[in-house]
Amino acid sequence: MNNVIAVDVGGSRFRVGLFDQEGHRLLVSDEETFRSGGRDWMLQRLREQCQFMRQKSDYPVQAGGVSFGGPVDFERQRVTSLHAPGWESFPLAQWFKEALGLPCRVDNDANAGALGEYRFGAGRGIQSLVYITLSTGIGGGLICGGKVFRGKDSMAGEIGHLPVSDSGVLCVCGARGCLETFCSGSAIAQRGREWAVRRPEAVARMVELSGGSAADITSKAVVQAAAEGDMAATRIIREAARWLARALVTVIRIVNPDRVILGGGVTQAGSVLLDPVRESLDELASPSIRHSTELVLAELGTNSPLYGAAALALEVA
Repeated sequence: MNNVIAVDVGGSRFRVGLFDQEGHRLLVSDEETFRSGGRDWMLQRLREQCQFMRQKSDYPVQAGGVSFGGPVDFERQRVTSLHAPGWESFPLAQWFKEALGLPCRVDNDANAGALGEYRFGAGRGIQSLVYITLSTGIGGGLICGGKVFRGKDSMAGEIGHLPVSDSGVLCVCGARGCLETFCSGSAIAQRGREWAVRRPEAVARMVELSGGSAADITSKAVVQAAAEGDMAATRIIREAARWLARALVTVIRIVNPDRVILGGGVTQAGSVLLDPVRESLDELASPSIRHSTELVLAELGTNSPLYGAAALALEVA
């Protein structure tokens, strides 16, 4: 028996887990990402947590897998972060090997999420799926014929950077009009703060849920307020849902997968988000271009990329 270490580096949080050969999670740590600490801070914490997992393992640890929240050059195993400094084309798999003495495979968080759901979650038993992670940003991963489809430049599935508008705020990728600027967790929080400037009397509940400061309104507060029936929060969520549905129509018509799986922190909203997305999909549907693609929430919740990282590690163990 051997175990593997899985790592999920996100813009808001990072997780390190110990998994067995069957993909069962044995132990996991979960911490906030200190963005301003950049690469050096993260690498130090990863080294410490991975060493801790090895010490706690009852069996030898044979390999590591990393889900990274940013662009990954899969062929070269290099990563770049759009949210924290110091990660430009960084050879993370090589660092893992040198720092911990373990072979490692790295992929972006959306591909890892897709692989995790395919192997251990809502994608079991099907051959094609699109996994979309709605978190600090938006990413997408494709499984075709039972394998991750990454594309020529490891850029397949970048749904968060589909241009859905000719205007809008500047995206972290440097372009305007990206889907991510309309319905990511960051975008939802920003809409709440914009409401606070225009109509402060309408955001009292969102402000209360954010610790009393309108400038600190979070996506979690917007979602919770919407679940309680708050008018302003409901409008923000429904607007985000419609933008997402527009992108999903495009994805479904191009890929026509068996299933679209929504994961990431924003989807913890459950039906508050899923119901208006489905309503918008129905409104945007064409009677002459029918599809049977299912839209479901990730079975593994926010841990889909972590399980995908475990699957990556098992591939090289």
